[in-house]
Parts: sequence; structure tokens; C-alpha cells
Amino acid sequence: MAFTTEEVVLDAERGVTLSVQLLPTGGWYPGITERPAVLILPGGGYNRPSEREAENVAAPFLAAGYHAMVLRYSAGEHRAWPAPLRDYEAAMALIDERAGSWRLRADKVAVLGFSSGGHLAACAATMARRRPAAVILVYPLLAGPTLELCMPGPDVPAPVEHVDARTTPIFHVQSRDDTLTPVGDALALLAALGRAGVTFESHVYAYGEHGFSTAAPGLNAAGAVP
Repeated sequence: MAFTTEEVVLDAERGVTLSVQLLPTGGWYPGITERPAVLILPGGGYNRPSEREAENVAAPFLAAGYHAMVLRYSAGEHRAWPAPLRDYEAAMALIDERAGSWRLRADKVAVLGFSSGGHLAACAATMARRRPAAVILVYPLLAGPTLELCMPGPDVPAPVEHVDARTTPIFHVQSRDDTLTPVGDALALLAALGRAGVTFESHVYAYGEHGFSTAAPGLNAAGAVP
């Protein structure tokens, strides 16, 4: 399906951009006047955005009828918290502002985060001012030494500590043998969601390690995906 693209600079100094891919509405798609959307937050350890978890992840959502957007949030020397969360808030504010011209359902925006992007997505679900309709966490970085290494500083939140009844519904995907972001951290988050009465679903694969992206063959060596 054909789509149009738009690149929005949210902060030139920090290199924060929103790459937008919009599907057509109306015309050959009678009855479709607006579409849901997914906001993709790549991983990369808060060092630099992982291109393996960016536009290629958008492709299956476009095929399913979603507008897709990739937020390249503050990273590297600009990563200090809460800059990435402010970038997320700015992106969601822009989506709200342009919902009409982009022909999207502002109340049907899901957030998909990988690894460090999963940490940011989990923070969006638990503590953001503009919370999405749903959140997908793929091998999320949630707590422990890896988070401290990727995002040093005393103010970096552990999302599990902020779960309450207002938390966004969450879909979680990970592999059992992930040693970089232990599955136990995600299970603690899911347990907190259960106690708070928040809807969630989880898929933990036996093998896959860390960083399998969408698990498409073109992104991984043979045998390295679930």
C-alpha cells in the first residue's frame, strides 16, 4: 500500500526527530476517513537509535492499516533523564495537534518500544502526562545494572514503581534467554499490573536472546530468532 512520508524535527540541537509514514484515506479506501497509529521507540541503550528497530518495524503496521511513526529521542550525550520522556510528550502533543491533517485517531495511538525504547514506553504507560491507548514492550530495559549503565543518574525511574490503575494496557514480548534485560524484570512489572487490575498479555519465547527486532529473517542470522 502506498504511503506518504514526513520528517518533523522536534529538537535540532539534540537530534530529536519524528519520522512519519501516513497511509491514504478516502478515495480508493471508501469509508476510511482516519486510521489508528503506532509510535515506535527504537532501542540502542540510550546511546543512539537502533535502525534495526525503526522503519523496518513500521512496515508490518502499515500493511495492517496503521499510520506509523518513529521517534528518535534524546540519546548519547543528550540522554540525561527526563529528556527522552519530554521528547515522547512532545511527539504525542504533535500527534494530537495534527490528528486532523494526518487523518489519524488521536485516541488510538499505540506505543511500541524496544530495549531502552521499552523503558521509555513503560514510562509512557505508567507516568506520562499523555498516555497512549496501548503499549507494546519488546525485550524492555526496566531496571537493574543495565539500566543504570545505559541511563546513569539518580532520577531515572523504574516503571514498576509507578504502576497504578491508570497505567496503560501492556503487551510484552521477550525471550527466556535474554541476559541483557532479564525476563524477571518484566515479570515483576506484569505482576504489578495484575495487582493494579491493568490489562496485560505476555509472550516469553524459549530462545531469541536480546535484540531480535521483529524476528524477520532479513534482520537476524539463521537460528538467532525465536
